[in-house]
Amino acid sequence: MTGPLTGPLSALRAARPGRWQAQSSAGVGLVLTAPALILVGGLVAYPLTSLVIDTLEPEGRAALVSVLTAGASRQALLRTLWVSFEVTVLAVVLGAFMAWALCTVRSRLWRVVLWIAVLAPFWMSVVVKNYAFVLILRQGGPLNRLLVALGLMDAQQSLLYTEGSVIVGMLYAMLPYAVLPLFATFSGVDRSLIGAAETLGAGRARAITSVVLPLAARGIVAAATLVYVICLGFYVTPVVLGGPGTPFVATMIGSYVFEYFDMPGAKAFALVILLAALAAVVAGQALSRLLPSAGDR
Repeated sequence: MTGPLTGPLSALRAARPGRWQAQSSAGVGLVLTAPALILVGGLVAYPLTSLVIDTLEPEGRAALVSVLTAGASRQALLRTLWVSFEVTVLAVVLGAFMAWALCTVRSRLWRVVLWIAVLAPFWMSVVVKNYAFVLILRQGGPLNRLLVALGLMDAQQSLLYTEGSVIVGMLYAMLPYAVLPLFATFSGVDRSLIGAAETLGAGRARAITSVVLPLAARGIVAAATLVYVICLGFYVTPVVLGGPGTPFVATMIGSYVFEYFDMPGAKAFALVILLAALAAVVAGQALSRLLPSAGDR
């Protein structure tokens, strides 16, 4: 059976112009990456370059000085930086507990419950999440009635439209971004080291803080950097849960564009928050180089 097929197959191989190679040429690679390069250039590089150039012009420099010196804009900038820091600390602390529980819990049921709690914010839209908190935190809402019944607040007070409500909404949205990187980090830590530390006399809490946290330090810094940079750009949550009394940088940029029609001011504000995000990334990278990783055992 192989004899009649040998001739045609050998002839087909001989007729091929060239053999297939695992590594393609540079031209083929450039053609394949051209769509991605065009998208990055048109949607990222060009807008950022034009933003910097426009802000460095005389009108842009004047708008930048106004943004940094005006009371309302400076207060919105400081509030954005501080609330983002608070949310980052809370998200990393709570996310560390949840990520460690996901790595160590033995019950399949509890593991499923924890994963649902972590991934639930991803399954809901931004509008649904924020208006759910509006129903919970509003005056006469379930949390308000509970606190009034316990005597912890007055019936006329409302938890809504405060800085605390914005922190709660942002924290719920950012928890998955802290849990998932920390889960990957904790999964790479050899848990037998905890048992070794306990045999040397350390308690469970001491073993975790002296063994796990140093090895997971880079992952913790990476999770904190990711959460902080995302928090800087929050728009819907401060508008819905904070109201006009707690403006953020993103809401101020929206006001500059759609209410005041002040494009130089909006670009200046955008450049300031972009530089703040870049500074956070650079600081996180610099700190990560000074810390041990989970592989340094």
